[in-house]
Amino acid sequence: MAIPTVKALLSVWLGLLVLLGLTTASAYLDLGVGNGVANLVIAIIKVSLIALFYMHLRHATATVRLAAGAALLFLFFLAFLSFGDFLTRSRNSTPWRAPQTTSATGDTY
Repeated sequence: MAIPTVKALLSVWLGLLVLLGLTTASAYLDLGVGNGVANLVIAIIKVSLIALFYMHLRHATATVRLAAGAALLFLFFLAFLSFGDFLTRSRNSTPWRAPQTTSATGDTY
């Protein structure tokens, strides 16, 4: 396995800092839906840089790459199922009511 040079790792780190600055700057811009899209693109680039250089997936064996892909697929399934649960929930909130008391002692059931 090839070991990345210090220069390569520092340039990736500086790139991550630039992307962090872009993410922070996008919070101050009113782009509507574009903010979410831009931040997702920036996040994907950051994850790719970290996986390729710091996790050494660029020079990893096929088994390690398969395990990383399986982990990403599992993460996608969890996000997809959570999003599906969110979409199927009712948006109408029910008002809160105090529990009814029916016994002579005032106990609730």
